[in-house]
Amino acid sequence: MDLNEIQDMIDHYGEEFVTVAHPIFSHTIYQIMKTIDHHDGSAYDHCLKVAYYAYRMAKRWDWHVEATIRGALLHDFHLYQFSKRPRRSVLLEGLRHTRNHPKHALANALLYWNISGKEKDIIENHMFPFSIPRCREAWLISFIDKYVAIWEYSVRAKRTFRAKTRLKRHR
Repeated sequence: MDLNEIQDMIDHYGEEFVTVAHPIFSHTIYQIMKTIDHHDGSAYDHCLKVAYYAYRMAKRWDWHVEATIRGALLHDFHLYQFSKRPRRSVLLEGLRHTRNHPKHALANALLYWNISGKEKDIIENHMFPFSIPRCREAWLISFIDKYVAIWEYSVRAKRTFRAKTRLKRHR
């Protein structure tokens, strides 16, 4: 990342957030997440949103801000594009991904960063009710992840609906 990109991040998210997040989001391997589709954008954008919203709440409540940011940035660091295997149910494949991607995210995170116990809990257990968070920061990430995902899916659905409506009008 160049200095202009970092300055843009500071202007958008604030210096405290970027100071903690920079070693992760600027890492070459983490940048791969920009190419992985996720909900309505990239996995990179999704994790940044979750991390920022969680950071704001953790700061307000005087919780562990650094673990919250880092865990949230790494919660979907699985580095693969979800895809349904041939002749498999999309529902069953989605459940398989739901159960397995936190394990892949944690394994990948451990390859590149020293992960605290709270960060491990956040990454491993953000998919409640399929796993149970143990610390309040992990509960927070689980909740915010779902909130952001619903928002992202609704934006995508709205865009799809508008595109279909435009096509019908032009026929």
